[in-house]
Amino acid sequence: MRFSNSNILKIKPYKVSSPKAWIHVGDDNVLKLDWNESTIRPSPKVYERIKQIFSERKWNWYPDIENTVLKKSIAKYCNVMEKNIQYFASSDSLHEHIVRAFVSTNDKILTVSPTYDNFRAVAEANNAEVIFFSLDKPNFKLNFKAFEKQLSELNPKIVYVVNPNNPTGTLHEKSKFEKIIKKFNNILFIFDEAYYEFSEKTFSDYIIKNDNVIISRTFSKAFGLASFRIGYMISNEDIIETINKIRNPKNISLFAQEAANAALQDIKYVKEYVNSVNRNKKSFFNYLNNLTWVKPIYGSGNFIFMKVDTEYKNNFIKFLENKKIYIRDYSHINSTKDYVRITIGTATQMKRVELVIDQFQKYMQKL
Repeated sequence: MRFSNSNILKIKPYKVSSPKAWIHVGDDNVLKLDWNESTIRPSPKVYERIKQIFSERKWNWYPDIENTVLKKSIAKYCNVMEKNIQYFASSDSLHEHIVRAFVSTNDKILTVSPTYDNFRAVAEANNAEVIFFSLDKPNFKLNFKAFEKQLSELNPKIVYVVNPNNPTGTLHEKSKFEKIIKKFNNILFIFDEAYYEFSEKTFSDYIIKNDNVIISRTFSKAFGLASFRIGYMISNEDIIETINKIRNPKNISLFAQEAANAALQDIKYVKEYVNSVNRNKKSFFNYLNNLTWVKPIYGSGNFIFMKVDTEYKNNFIKFLENKKIYIRDYSHINSTKDYVRITIGTATQMKRVELVIDQFQKYMQKL
């Protein structure tokens, strides 16, 4: 680490979950329920388009640096103007661009906690001061009165909010945020809508009435394109123009661009998957509610966040892993050390999870 800059030396790295599932690549019995990816393959139209790209044999070219077809498809899907759209090599990449474009040394950034942690790591690497506003337990709701008070006291440069929140599933009240955005128009509000498709609640209409809002979205969840690494932003022209100054358009691969555009041509496929996930989430939540050693939280994402009794938790995670089912452990955060998050899949997949949990209960009774 002798060549690291001073910021890198002192930051806490973004913690990813275990890569153990990758040991079993090619094994159809593996259930990867730890990163909230889609549990099925993307639309067949994606596969067909990727096959066409291979036959076209233009891999020696740089990708399209101004893919107007893709931007028009995204804009149509989001019901906004094309000028309000820009795409990136993942929403994580967008977060890095936002920080580079708008954050200066010692700027304050306020984010709710617990939440997706990558933005925090990127901001701290750029010498920003990140302050956490804790969601209220047990249901991890946002106390807007206290939140507004902290905004007044801190006057941060940026507020970062995931909606629905990851990992809690919390869906924040839009009307209350609207008042806050208008009142604190000197603050840049970033709404990470990675799980928008599962809630169908968005702040994207705020970009017309406010010049201090950025919407961040991804193709990694509902669209099933996690390995392609592509996401996009919705915002006003001035913000997009600023970020474009540092955005290298060659960094979004041909395959990612074409896969995203193909997926957008089959919204019916995406909606059918989303609807099935939401149905299965309700069913799985009801199943969990009958267990005495867990306390699930019903949220608006494609996952269930739940507290597990201390004497069960580690054995539970290990038992599932032995059955090739991988979930997310949240013990790395003090406020959620007793919690796990489970991605919701198909009805068949979740029935398998329930059967394994039943087996686990019998196993614990014998100890």
